[in-house]
Amino acid sequence: MNKRNIRLLGGALLLLSTVTGAASAKVGNESLVDVGSYHVTVNDLKTAIKASPFATQFVSMDVKDQANLRGDLLRRLVISRLLRSEAERLGLDKSPAFRREVENFRRGLLYREYMDRMRARVSLPEEELEEIRKTVGGNGDAFAAMKAARIAKRYRAVRQVTVESLVRERHVVMHDDRINDNMTPDTVLMEGDDLRITLADLSEGQALPKRPNPEWIRDQLPKLGELILVSDRAADEGIDVSDRVESYRNERLPALLMEKKEREWSADEQALRDYYQAHPEIAHIAERRHIGMLVLPSYAQANAIRKRILNGESLFRMAGLYSIDPYGRSHNGDMGWVREGTGMPEIEKAISKLEDNELSDVIKTPKGYYLVTILERKAGEDRPYAGVRDKVRQALLNNKLIDYVRELEGRYKVSWNLQEMFAGKSAEK
Repeated sequence: MNKRNIRLLGGALLLLSTVTGAASAKVGNESLVDVGSYHVTVNDLKTAIKASPFATQFVSMDVKDQANLRGDLLRRLVISRLLRSEAERLGLDKSPAFRREVENFRRGLLYREYMDRMRARVSLPEEELEEIRKTVGGNGDAFAAMKAARIAKRYRAVRQVTVESLVRERHVVMHDDRINDNMTPDTVLMEGDDLRITLADLSEGQALPKRPNPEWIRDQLPKLGELILVSDRAADEGIDVSDRVESYRNERLPALLMEKKEREWSADEQALRDYYQAHPEIAHIAERRHIGMLVLPSYAQANAIRKRILNGESLFRMAGLYSIDPYGRSHNGDMGWVREGTGMPEIEKAISKLEDNELSDVIKTPKGYYLVTILERKAGEDRPYAGVRDKVRQALLNNKLIDYVRELEGRYKVSWNLQEMFAGKSAEK
């Protein structure tokens, strides 16, 4: 599906949300796109929007920008499902390294949840609180700080007692005498009931140095032991983190596949150099311009203010008083450094021949009437391969990914349901 159709779907989704309302659980679980055996639901898209860098700006966007963002995020979710399906087909989810990674994540969640609950149960008796009040008088900030410090101290004590109790219950023994130059990855350094930690376990799948640092081992071993003991106790007490573990698995698998493919695609240095030669635009660093700007709601007002600026008044003072662009107004029209070619086409065309500190004519755009000046410039340049190698690599990877996604779309059936959903909701109205 091309970008235009994706954006049309994004627009349809925007309209669909106004028909159905955000509170409908039934609508939230409806599938927008089926990707093999997986689905992308309305709730998935809402979650992606909330997690995006544009979340705080979304409500203030115009309808077209909202539709484009929805469409782009929807496309990314579809690609994620395709990559997950392929990762599972290749058995990446069955690899010992991945299983170990997921298990470490699960234990970390259980540990933090258990400790957070323990901390929440720690409190100070009323007589101790009264003592603190008398000490600090009526200073509320000092009271809060002293109370927090004492709770933290009490929490550390409770935590230590809890871990010591778990060590005794599980009959845990640390074999300090085995930490020597004769250690191997299989050397058991700590053990107890249903507990066995080897030197290899401390490395979390990473290659061990030929001579592991004994002090590092003595520091890390109790930490890993505590993590295992506490997470096991958390699971025994019914703390459930399965949803978060499943989410992590589903997000990590596509990333794992991409790491594998990226190593394949960029392994050949000559391929990178050939791509650089075939795409000279990658080496071009565009001119950067320090821009001053204000935006006004009408041509008449923009033209009147332009005359005032030409007669000696400050563009920046005018921007602080009258600009309808929130960022520009709050920064008194100083827009900072902007790369050539990244602005609206109307503005790029109008300022292409401006001299430094020359004021533009009134520029009409869909978002208002602009007055622009270029304060200073940093000239563009063409960089050698060594200076843009990372950029070349990323461009090659992006190009490879496009082809790879097309291949996956041919392997896994992708069904777009949004247009049919919207047609059905419109009919219901």
